[in-house]
Amino acid sequence: MFCKVNWNLILFFLTLLIIPSYSSSFDIELTVLVPAHQRECFHQILEAGKSIEVVYEVVTGGELDINYWFYSPTNRVLQSDFKKRDGHQTTKLEETGEYRFCLDNSFSRFSQKQVYFSLRPVNERGHSQMGEATEFLVAPTDPEELGDMQNKVQDIRETFERIYDNLETAQRYQSVFKNYEVHDRITIENNFDRINFWSVINLSLMITVTVIQVITIRSLFETKSAYGKFLRGRN
Repeated sequence: MFCKVNWNLILFFLTLLIIPSYSSSFDIELTVLVPAHQRECFHQILEAGKSIEVVYEVVTGGELDINYWFYSPTNRVLQSDFKKRDGHQTTKLEETGEYRFCLDNSFSRFSQKQVYFSLRPVNERGHSQMGEATEFLVAPTDPEELGDMQNKVQDIRETFERIYDNLETAQRYQSVFKNYEVHDRITIENNFDRINFWSVINLSLMITVTVIQVITIRSLFETKSAYGKFLRGRN
């Protein structure tokens, strides 16, 4: 007597096993303010042999440029960019230890910079290593052990890979769109403040000129007004 395989139940338990594997990795996203004449550095302990992807983008501030430095645990400079708006770099690590990532705005005299920064481990395909959890759990097994289930397991494996790759791509697009939204929002807020500032100045000048004109015209018709006498001259 054969029991019917409940594939929905199998998918449910596989998902429960995959979720803890995601939490063992890291995917860091930050939006930081780097003041003028300052440098902000971040530290992360990483293992040798791993590949990491670093993405940064200046959202607002000054000329939208920043200096970027990436140091190894032995204080070697692995990567550096000078006065760039954004950067996208992938590096394979050769040492295990505490790496340092620095955003340098020391060349700016007055403008602080708002910078988006992302750090994540990737595999050879450029995808997050969290996707390898699906490959580990549903890796091909001896066909003699699975029998007719081999094709089903392969379908599940391909489905997981396709779903994860699509979700990862969507997440990256959302991050890019989020940066654009933040940049546009800050630009709109700055324009709003600028419009309000100059509107107040123009209104103040209009009121001042109006008051001066009224006083001047009234003084011309007042015989006792010193200002009127000055405007009329000796006559």
